[in-house]
Amino acid sequence: MRLPKNKNMRRILAAQLPADFADWLDYVAVITLFTYVWQVDTIYFAWFAVSFSLPYILVGPLAGALVDRSDLKSVLVLSNLGRALSTFSLIFASQPEIMLALIALRSSIDSFFSPAKQVAIQALVERDELMATNSVSHVINQASKVAGPAVGGALLIWVSPQAVFGVNGAVSLLAMAIFMTLPRKIEAKQTEDHDAQQEAGGKASMLNDILSGFAIVFSTPALWTTIMLGAMGFFAIFLHDTLIGPVTRELGFDATILGISVAAVGGGGILGAVTLGSMKRHIHPFLLIGPSMIIVSAMTMLLGSVAIYGWSIHPYIFVAAFFVVGFVGTGTFVPLRTVLQLETPSGKMGRVTAVNESLSLIAMISAPFIGATLASIYHIGVPFVFGGTITLVLGIVALILIKFVPFTSPEDAPDLPKTAETV
Repeated sequence: MRLPKNKNMRRILAAQLPADFADWLDYVAVITLFTYVWQVDTIYFAWFAVSFSLPYILVGPLAGALVDRSDLKSVLVLSNLGRALSTFSLIFASQPEIMLALIALRSSIDSFFSPAKQVAIQALVERDELMATNSVSHVINQASKVAGPAVGGALLIWVSPQAVFGVNGAVSLLAMAIFMTLPRKIEAKQTEDHDAQQEAGGKASMLNDILSGFAIVFSTPALWTTIMLGAMGFFAIFLHDTLIGPVTRELGFDATILGISVAAVGGGGILGAVTLGSMKRHIHPFLLIGPSMIIVSAMTMLLGSVAIYGWSIHPYIFVAAFFVVGFVGTGTFVPLRTVLQLETPSGKMGRVTAVNESLSLIAMISAPFIGATLASIYHIGVPFVFGGTITLVLGIVALILIKFVPFTSPEDAPDLPKTAETV
């Protein structure tokens, strides 16, 4: 797996380490407050998921349009400063409703970060480096999901949840400090129609910018098919994702096996991203996405069937299955980001990224409630079988679409003018 040649892109990836780590460091602290301190009703955990996700749907399209109009350094610095301040404010949350409101505020600020990062990758990275760079970014993201909750949980042995919030705010400030070392005027080259409009003295309204993101997606088959496959894939995953704990208990495993299994998904994701990043030959994205979904669907349906029929399974096999899901699952997530960067016109990446995240989260936000309903009416294993079946269908559809959906290869895509030196 290769790092990008561009020096400033390497700085952005370095800053992503504390930025992504901060997303997960205080997760256990929030759950601890809800579970043991405030002892809230279970509905609050559903609202926790909503407060975390809904701002990306509501604010995301506006954030993407603003990112496309703004200097990337300013967006990256200010979004991490805002995350730090909103995280510090969690220290003073005295009841769950205030905590949920502050988490929603933090997510609203964070909705600017991902589009800005994707714009930076498109603007700074050579086309033949996109898969490798997205793989590095995915490794950082997966490692953060494993290390963040683990470190946060360990800190709670010695300090209060409020102290964890303080540490996490400082981590966001560290990310901000690294982003401050970037030069100004890092931005994607604007498209010709945008330049012509500026020369004519016109300026598109913010609403037009937001709508243009949706227009670009749905007028480009490679974009809308990939984004819809990803969104429906997330829906299938979140039908059962929040039920991993209960199904682990149903199979007779303790919390230790649950923790190891969650870590195994992250570990598999890291190895999978490293493997994809080492590939030198361009492969049709759906040749990665299709088989990835089919294999994951088989593992998911098998887990649901084990729970439904009460079959015995060794804990090592249980953990290994989660590792395989993490490893194979990168075949869906990494190519998706690469497709967005290759197919999106320059100067439009922020709003297209926001459209992708909004559509994915719309699909995801209802899935946990549907999964919980299926589990309560039928059996805890049913959401796994149902979600796995949906994923299987999506994988087959992806393979069928290979003949019908053209994609831009890195060799065919023009490289954008780079805004910083390579070293």
